[in-house]
Amino acid sequence: MRRVLIVAYDFPPRGATGVIRVTKFARYLPEFGWQPVVVAAAVRGGMLDEALLAQLPPELEVLRVENRFAPGNAAAGRHAASPTLGARLRQSLRRLFIPDPQLLWVPGAVRAASQRIEQGGIDALMTTAPPYSVHVAGLWLKRRFPQLPWLMDLRDIWSENPTIPDPLTYKLQAAWERACLRAADHVTTATDGQRGLILRSFGIPPTHISTITNGFDPADVPALVPPPDRGPLRLTHVGSLVGNRAAATQGLFAALERLVAQGVTADELEMRLVGVFDAEVYQWSQPLVERGIVQLVPFMPYAQAVGEMTAAHVLLLITANDREGRLSHPNKLFEYFALGRPILALTPEGDVARLVREADAGQAVPPLDVEQIVAALQTLLAEHRARTLGSVAAEATRFARFERRELTRQLAARLDELV
Repeated sequence: MRRVLIVAYDFPPRGATGVIRVTKFARYLPEFGWQPVVVAAAVRGGMLDEALLAQLPPELEVLRVENRFAPGNAAAGRHAASPTLGARLRQSLRRLFIPDPQLLWVPGAVRAASQRIEQGGIDALMTTAPPYSVHVAGLWLKRRFPQLPWLMDLRDIWSENPTIPDPLTYKLQAAWERACLRAADHVTTATDGQRGLILRSFGIPPTHISTITNGFDPADVPALVPPPDRGPLRLTHVGSLVGNRAAATQGLFAALERLVAQGVTADELEMRLVGVFDAEVYQWSQPLVERGIVQLVPFMPYAQAVGEMTAAHVLLLITANDREGRLSHPNKLFEYFALGRPILALTPEGDVARLVREADAGQAVPPLDVEQIVAALQTLLAEHRARTLGSVAAEATRFARFERRELTRQLAARLDELV
């Protein structure tokens, strides 16, 4: 059994979306000859999901490194229409740290990782991000232990992310990314779109980078049951709507207002949005919340979120209307596939739209095209009234390539090649 030291800032019992990918890697790697050793941030509040701990091997070695600069309460996961003063201050301070505020955690993480490597028995290094400071830790470790193969896992777009506020920040972010990409022995991305962007932007060899998508675990998905055939049409979105994803909801709420003007009521249509939301989401949805059509539900543990998805007639997916939305796909897309519900994806043309159409799993329309969103909702309402809104579940092999065990097998194969 070989050992890989994984540096991941977020790790159970943290409950952020990015935790799922590394949790599943840690769970299944031993089946393919790799025992993980994890260096992660100590838990100091935020969104917690204690149930994720049960998915980890009991013998897993986890080194928790304190981040004295992280908020020490649950403010980061609070469901609130107006951000607190502390939250606004932290948001402002984020711009002072490149690549991100977790840079202050990196020295302690490097120290803990170095001590563990010096103890022996570590055959490879893996970092997974965001936060991107984790890859800075990987860069420092690679320079200190050049003989140790380093696999750099990028779950999202880094310097080319459209949320970068100014040219100077972009240059600094790109410099960090370039240094990490060139020092790593292999790079994995979550989408082919991300891989293509890195190839175009940084000119690294195509053999140096590959795609391991996000996916789903059949163990997490309940036995397929039909949604209730009575009551209003229920659409459910699970996941935070912040930043550019929050901005992308404006078309949805405008379309719902249009349907209300046409006479649609809460007895016919119900939309549940589960997660953490920016203030704009509260503002734009308020008239619809008052009518009972939209329900804003706080962040909940993963198992409960799966239950929410199972109770829906249609699963709603919203991505940012920008480069990130075109080139990335959220983790829940694959869970949506596994659950077999029709999908309404509000997304620009790109990876998500392509995958939804290839799977014949629903509709993909631009997030700010009110006319198309209205038409899609009208179609779903008509099918629900006629009880012809069917399932898109297919034979088990249809989505087998997206199962977490298979994706972990791919990761283990990359590590085998490096060693």
